[in-house]
Amino acid sequence: MSSDARYSTETEKVSAQQINANFIRKIENGQKEAAAEEGTAFIRSKLRQEATVREILPPVLIGPDELDQDVNSDQPRKIVEKEPDSYATFVPFYGTGDRTVFSGPRYEVRFGKVESQRFRKQKWELMSYKNDIRKILSDNSVKDMAEQEDSKFFGVIDAILAAAPAQVVGAPAFSASAFKGLQQNMINRKIPIGKFAMTEACYVESIALPYTAVGQVASRHYDEGVEEKKELWGIPTVTTIHNNIVTGHAGSTFSVYEFAPANFLGNFFLLQDATLYIEQRADIISFHSYEGIGIGIGNSYGVSRLDIA
Repeated sequence: MSSDARYSTETEKVSAQQINANFIRKIENGQKEAAAEEGTAFIRSKLRQEATVREILPPVLIGPDELDQDVNSDQPRKIVEKEPDSYATFVPFYGTGDRTVFSGPRYEVRFGKVESQRFRKQKWELMSYKNDIRKILSDNSVKDMAEQEDSKFFGVIDAILAAAPAQVVGAPAFSASAFKGLQQNMINRKIPIGKFAMTEACYVESIALPYTAVGQVASRHYDEGVEEKKELWGIPTVTTIHNNIVTGHAGSTFSVYEFAPANFLGNFFLLQDATLYIEQRADIISFHSYEGIGIGIGNSYGVSRLDIA
């Protein structure tokens, strides 16, 4: 392209003020749904980054035709069938294996609503913001919703492990032998290993281990600071900043959770994903986020925990 100034081009970037003005203009023109959709798209992306449980059990959106009725209430629920117990048998070339008639076990997943704090703001005050309003909405509501998801999920997991102490192992320090014992704990139950979950502070402990102990991905993560994928000993690792949720147990400094793959563990169903709701009355604009979710653990053997002193 010619270097002549007449042929130069300039790419204009939309400022945050323009985004905010357009956001408010849609609300005033009665396009609240369009304005809400703009914020909702940003919120959903942030929620998946913040909620640890969504990386362990990928959410699945279901419709009303997939729900099951309850004879005692109108509350929505989903009945999930579990794989029945089975065994392998030798089959000769001219024979057949043993035939088994079974009734598969089932479990139910019930739903609830997660809702953020409700915010109210004067429309002229919103116009004064120099930052993208959608980012402000996500920072104030989505992180709180994600923390609620994790809090309920790990609360259920801890209750399962409290009733199954054999699925909890202890170790004096963060080491390869400690994680070896954790992996053997689940493998001995003939269940595959899916992911580890721990705090960021716990994951940092791997810096003290040699390269050969933690693997190439973890080594690059701390040497270069650019690696997004996290693994320890080849196992995908989910980390969280929620130290108040994924905390040490029984006097331990750190706790590491080990989960089976989702199809060996349970379900995360969505009746409605995170949605931004906006309402205007005169000059006051109010907004909040909400979602309808249901999480069920169908295999209590699909989780173990390592408590590090």
